[in-house]
Amino acid sequence: MPKKSSVKIPAIAIIRLIVFLFIGFVLFSIYSRTRDFLTNDPMFDVKDVLVDQSIRFIDERPLKALKGENIFSIDLKRLHRQIVHQYPQIAQLRIVRQLPNTIKVLAKKRDILLQVQTKGKYLIVDTEGVTMFYTGQPLSVPLVRGVPIERRQVVLGTASSMKELNLVVNLFHQLKSHPYTSRLRVLSVEAGNLSKVAFTVMPNIQIIIDEDDLAAQVNMLEILLQNGKVNWGQVKYIDIRFREPIINAS
Repeated sequence: MPKKSSVKIPAIAIIRLIVFLFIGFVLFSIYSRTRDFLTNDPMFDVKDVLVDQSIRFIDERPLKALKGENIFSIDLKRLHRQIVHQYPQIAQLRIVRQLPNTIKVLAKKRDILLQVQTKGKYLIVDTEGVTMFYTGQPLSVPLVRGVPIERRQVVLGTASSMKELNLVVNLFHQLKSHPYTSRLRVLSVEAGNLSKVAFTVMPNIQIIIDEDDLAAQVNMLEILLQNGKVNWGQVKYIDIRFREPIINAS
């Protein structure tokens, strides 16, 4: 005769198992009912898509097409990627659900800083050095020449990795950080040679810098302007690459 099993399961263990299964069943039922409520109740159908006023230039038709869809079924990450890819001139993009039935698209439009000339077109760059888009006609912003865009891969919507362009962006930031230099109106920049970067300001005066300690050079220019040592009516160029700046007057 086969031996009877001598293993005895304590009654408390059986009770615990039953309780565990019951709790699991209750939780699953709550989850199923909640999920069904959130995904099927008309209360959560999108009724409006609100777009930040600063980016009203975008095509809102794909966003408006979201109306009527369940707010929880919309893939916000995919929507975010699509907008960022299509509009590199947008910064700080956030897409959020506002329950029960509204999608909000929050963002800022990047501020244009300069344009880089390249093979018959112009690459537009923002104040953070982010390349945004190309245009066939120049804009009324400072023109930069000499940046070897043709030899580099430009990814729109990302910060530039080109030394020449980054130096120019830094130059503008340095100029804006001082009371007097911030008043200069930069017309163009020749940035092909990092040892001799020349930017032209109104009224057609050339200022020469290099990549070494740019902050100190702009500070020197600020001192010259503060002391009134620059006669804008006579000066042709100012070279501030050296300890003693060179001012060439006509």
